[in-house]
Amino acid sequence: QVSQRIGADEAKTRTAIHAAVPALMAAFAGEAQRGGGIKTAIRQDHDGSIIDQLSEYLNGTAQLSPRTTNGAGILDHTLGGEQEQVARAVSAKSGLDLGTVMKLLPLLAPIVMGMLGKKSNASPGGGFSLDDLGSILGRETEDAKQSNPDLGDILGRLGSGGGIGDVLGGLLGGGRDR
Repeated sequence: QVSQRIGADEAKTRTAIHAAVPALMAAFAGEAQRGGGIKTAIRQDHDGSIIDQLSEYLNGTAQLSPRTTNGAGILDHTLGGEQEQVARAVSAKSGLDLGTVMKLLPLLAPIVMGMLGKKSNASPGGGFSLDDLGSILGRETEDAKQSNPDLGDILGRLGSGGGIGDVLGGLLGGGRDR
């Protein structure tokens, strides 16, 4: 469904997703480690309901809050000025052109946030506490750097927050829509 939605080859799209998700997780890790607003964003807007309606989200018929599905807003706050650099790295790794990757990233961002929300809301023992989010995402970032060495520099910068402004800060500022 994702490859159809962005008009791209399925195999290249799969490769792009495998590169893009760790980059998004690294950006979220940097935000969590700085004590920013990602926990609140997950609590307020990303409870995992997007995962329950994934097919509908991908075909544009999901009944979800605009704040939940605003991938461009999530990217603006998590990647800021690094969006194009991340997109270029994903493009180079996957073979998808830059424009197609720029369609993919905002489609994936709400899914990744929804996955985090769903996992944090899982039954006791099966999920994680949002208080643990920074360390969990930090470990995910380290694993991603090992499995994607060509993206390692970008993942390291995103995970440490270097070069990224206030990663979800505006997302939570006064209930502003994303």
